[in-house]
Amino acid sequence: MNTVDVVTPTILDRAITGRKAWTRADLAPADWLVPIPDKCLAEIAATVATLSRHPLPTLVLSPRDYGLTATSTFMGQVKTQLDEGPGLVVLDRLPVEAYGKDELTRIYWLLSSLIARPVAQSFDGTLLYDVIDTGAKIATRVRGDKTNQELIWHTDYGFNHPPPYIGLLVLRTATAGGRSSVVSLTSAHNAMLARHPDLLARLYQPFHWNRQGEHGEGEPITHSLPIFRYAGRRLYGRYNRRLIEAGARLAETPLTNMDVAALDALVGVMNDPALGVDFDMEPGQIQYLANFDCAHRRTDYVDHDAADAKRHLVRIFLRDEGARSYMG
Repeated sequence: MNTVDVVTPTILDRAITGRKAWTRADLAPADWLVPIPDKCLAEIAATVATLSRHPLPTLVLSPRDYGLTATSTFMGQVKTQLDEGPGLVVLDRLPVEAYGKDELTRIYWLLSSLIARPVAQSFDGTLLYDVIDTGAKIATRVRGDKTNQELIWHTDYGFNHPPPYIGLLVLRTATAGGRSSVVSLTSAHNAMLARHPDLLARLYQPFHWNRQGEHGEGEPITHSLPIFRYAGRRLYGRYNRRLIEAGARLAETPLTNMDVAALDALVGVMNDPALGVDFDMEPGQIQYLANFDCAHRRTDYVDHDAADAKRHLVRIFLRDEGARSYMG
């Protein structure tokens, strides 16, 4: 039986202000929906033309090798918005009618590399991950992004060494559903402090997280990690209720009444319509999130019948520190 080591963390006991502590009323679409400038689209078109004459595998492409001057400046502004702003940016948009999947993916790789270094998203070293319904249903070793089921509030890979930035390129959308929502974990923390101060401390203590089989043979099947961590000037958040509940079962340490009450309270504040924003993604758009600052969710969806028409997104993880491997 695994046990959770109890420590005494530093708990932030005051409300956080600033651009990361946004609510729905604070955030207009213009604050996060960012048009790709014409100069950048022209540089992108020139890069696509160069790659058609001098092909290279996507995973070895570097923006330093192409004339992306305006694009580098623009993506630096995107990174600043992720680091210092609301932590949500949707680039609008790459011309899906002009480029095929391979060309769009190469552009996406280059744009993302201007934010941070792409790193592995799974134990096998996958760097670009297809988010597409396989017909499976969510289970201990089945990720929700391989299904058409609802994805409840979560951050990505909270059970491991999460990337500070995640990206999603939209290639195709479903016939119905798949609506996205994003909420500030800073604002959720503020709401917990105001409404449930007695339960907030529990979220600073570790929970068992199911690692979904993404580990080497003989390694622990769960990790023990908190939802909130305060490191001096910076609040870090990670959250995935399904992985925490599965982790408790796998570690044979059932969640206590206090655990459930704290998790329920956090879901309650994140579900508050006054906190988050909802939007539909369109083909050619790219969503970037600050993964320690924002949680996101997706409604279930009805997909197309034809395999080549199904909803298809491509995910990327971005992190400059640590190794590029899955464990970082």
